[in-house]
Amino acid sequence: MRENLFDKLNEMRDYYSYLPNFIGNRYVEAETDRYLDSYDPGRGEVIAKVPVSSSKDVEEAVSQAVSAFEKWSRLPIYDRLQHLIRLKVLVEERRDFFARLLSQSVGKTLREARGEIFRAIQAIDSALGSPHLFAMTRKIMNIARTEPEIDMEVVREPLGVFLIISPFNFPIMIPMWFIPWAVTLGNTVIVKPSEQDPTPLIAFVRMFREAGYPEGVVNLVNGDGSTGRMLLTHKDVVGVAFVGSTAVGEKIYAEAAAHGKRALAQTSAKNPVVMMPDASSEQSIENIVGGFFDMAGQRCLAPGLLILVGEAYEKFLNRIIDKVKKIRVGYQLSEEVDMGPLISETARKRIISMINEALESGSKVYLDGREHAPPKGFEKGFYLGPTIIETSPDSKIAHEEIFGPVMPIVKAKDFEEAVQIANTRKYGNTAVIFTSSGKYAREFARRVNVGNVGINVAVAQPDQFFPFPGRKKSFFGVLHGQVDAIDFFTDRKVIIQRWW
Repeated sequence: MRENLFDKLNEMRDYYSYLPNFIGNRYVEAETDRYLDSYDPGRGEVIAKVPVSSSKDVEEAVSQAVSAFEKWSRLPIYDRLQHLIRLKVLVEERRDFFARLLSQSVGKTLREARGEIFRAIQAIDSALGSPHLFAMTRKIMNIARTEPEIDMEVVREPLGVFLIISPFNFPIMIPMWFIPWAVTLGNTVIVKPSEQDPTPLIAFVRMFREAGYPEGVVNLVNGDGSTGRMLLTHKDVVGVAFVGSTAVGEKIYAEAAAHGKRALAQTSAKNPVVMMPDASSEQSIENIVGGFFDMAGQRCLAPGLLILVGEAYEKFLNRIIDKVKKIRVGYQLSEEVDMGPLISETARKRIISMINEALESGSKVYLDGREHAPPKGFEKGFYLGPTIIETSPDSKIAHEEIFGPVMPIVKAKDFEEAVQIANTRKYGNTAVIFTSSGKYAREFARRVNVGNVGINVAVAQPDQFFPFPGRKKSFFGVLHGQVDAIDFFTDRKVIIQRWW
């Protein structure tokens, strides 16, 4: 067995070595000789080797999950809930450790990493209410009027083994959108984290064992897309929850449907932000700049296009530019940094290519992040400075998701044109308006074709007790994350009884 991080979890390590899978409550070495590099994005150095798990690894994980389901699903829901309560205590006790692990592995600042752990705890809090919501879905109805002695009862049952495929940008929070609900409702799970930065989740899943979850209830299998497909198409996996790009999400949704599995796919975005001339100046600018450039723009709810309406262009543009110039870019584990690096050199090159293409097509640059010098001592890191580009509503950079620290700006002559621009993006995750007018706010919320609407809120992220809807190319499926969890992770059964 190769040395790995989990021999010394009580300390931060500069080099995590070969990472294991987590199957049957044990860290196990993958049966493979294929490994991918995982980097510290701020240093541009390899810190871990990620196994591309084989079919044998997949079979072992599914077998453990199937075996655990038989007993786990028969436990009373309140017994299953006790493990979740203990898990919450463990997460709260170790939140600083996981924040540092997230920061180093993902490239987000410590402030942003602490926010992710807070959101993961909120996800646990939400699932703690599952027994009460579950009880509300059970009804007994004597509706066979011609035979009144017949009772009809609707009950819900867990389904089996669910697959969770998570992205790089929130390695702990996004799996925790699904795992607490799935297992508390009686299912078992296999998580495939992003191959770019799986270390935080690999460390995190150990706490399920410490919280008392039986062997096989929560499993983790590392790998790339080939591993994910083996898990998705396995005959004993009943459904998949996916968060990531539209290109991948479409394929996963189609593959799941072709194999008769449930699928929930939350995908890409190009979230428009409409800024009206009557917007509150300081608060609006502060929110908009933070929305675009926190996490270096690497989140699906980040604003993707700023639409300045009428006089808002002259009124706010220079002030926005001045505010963005003050963003401190640096190594993510420094408390003084506002924005860290991108996840990879590949991401950095892709975003630079999008900037180059936009400028070659006639867009105008106000702030060029390509010219940003890396922090001293971190020259190999994947840094890109904040970028502001004025472009046309029809340009590629105004339509495509960037997933980086770029603010494309377009002009709109009035409110009507702003709504039209917002609605002609192919994605439908969020849309936001900054205004002091209740009329504009109400009209915008009614007419914009997205799942989440923000009014004077740059990042329209619903709390865990609300659904996480999306439209158009931002979502595939019928049931959404969070409040639709009971419908997704269980199925109805009608029991028709007659007793003489």
